[in-house]
Amino acid sequence: MPEIHPFKRLRSWTLRTAQDQGQILVVRCDYCRVTYRYLPVDLLELCGDLTLDKVLDRFRCNRCGKKHYLNLKLHFPHGSEYGSLPVRRLKEVRTVAVPIWSEDVLR
Repeated sequence: MPEIHPFKRLRSWTLRTAQDQGQILVVRCDYCRVTYRYLPVDLLELCGDLTLDKVLDRFRCNRCGKKHYLNLKLHFPHGSEYGSLPVRRLKEVRTVAVPIWSEDVLR
C-alpha cells in the first residue's frame, strides 16, 4: 500500500480539529535547526481556523527570519511529557500604528 505524503494529510486537517484531538504543532526550521511547539488554541486566536498546510505561510523563523525552511508536524503528547515539554504560548497581540504621510500644498 503506498504511503500518503504528509503534506496531503495536512490539507484536510484544521487547527480546530488538532485542538479537539489534543495535538501540538511542532514547527522546525531546517536552516537554523530550531524547534518550536505551539498549542492550536493560540494559533486559532492569532490566525483563525486554517488548514495546517496554510499555517506555515503566515510565519517566519524567529532566529533566522526565513520562511521557506519551516516544516510542520503534529505531535500527540504522551503522559510523561506533561509538565516537562516546552511549548510557546501566546501572551499578547500588539497592533502597531504606522503613520502614512502624503505630500500636499499649503492652502
